[in-house]
Amino acid sequence: MSYRDAVMGAKYAGGSNEQATALHQRRLEAVVEGAGYFDFDAPRGIVVHVVPTGVYDDGYAIDLGEHGVLPEANPSRPKQLPVLGRDGAHGSWTGDGFGAAVRDDGRCTGYAHLFSNGVVEAVSAIPFEGDTKSATDESPTLDGRTLELGLTRCVRRYLRVLSYHQRTAPVHVTLSAFGTEGVRLEAGGTADDSEAIGEYMIINEDILAPFPVTLENFDVDVREALADPIDALWRGTGRPASPFVSGDEWTLRSEFSRIK
Repeated sequence: MSYRDAVMGAKYAGGSNEQATALHQRRLEAVVEGAGYFDFDAPRGIVVHVVPTGVYDDGYAIDLGEHGVLPEANPSRPKQLPVLGRDGAHGSWTGDGFGAAVRDDGRCTGYAHLFSNGVVEAVSAIPFEGDTKSATDESPTLDGRTLELGLTRCVRRYLRVLSYHQRTAPVHVTLSAFGTEGVRLEAGGTADDSEAIGEYMIINEDILAPFPVTLENFDVDVREALADPIDALWRGTGRPASPFVSGDEWTLRSEFSRIK
């Protein structure tokens, strides 16, 4: 399914939140089938959509021409569209907008794409990179720390881009992880004790798709806004919540404060 088909298919799904969810589901199917951008064809990945309200209105478009008012759309400045989990992306124009992709050994392992109507599509296999094995068994792992850090950092940057181009709030954020059956979600980089590690459960669903989140403005605290769906991902693995949260405090807060 092309992006235009996905947009038209979601146009009459209901309110803006339902439209964003329907668009995400259609694009998720396309990415899983290998029809994403930049020849992304990994068997496991994270798919995120950032959808401003009003993207279906007539005339709602960003000038993505090479000489348009879009400093982010510059192959020499791809960090304006960061890829979840990795720096070093290279930017380029597509038939539907502008994107930045990361390649390892010639294969696309992640990309971020800004469509001409203001929707951001972020896809990454990097938290699954290398299908590394758990310290306690032979299951491939999903690096939860990379996921939480990268997702928060990237969504914050995407909001900056959309705000710069005066897109309309509220903004809807949808998230899914696919190819997760048999994978263990782990908290890489934390001081987990052996008892806590033993509580991890292998994911028994091929797709983890927590509920969408609506951000009422571009100044929202992204950490707080994404906490519930991130917690839902961890609960889907048998964890009671994210191991990075202690009470109401996100233990990575100090590290996030240094990421600009």
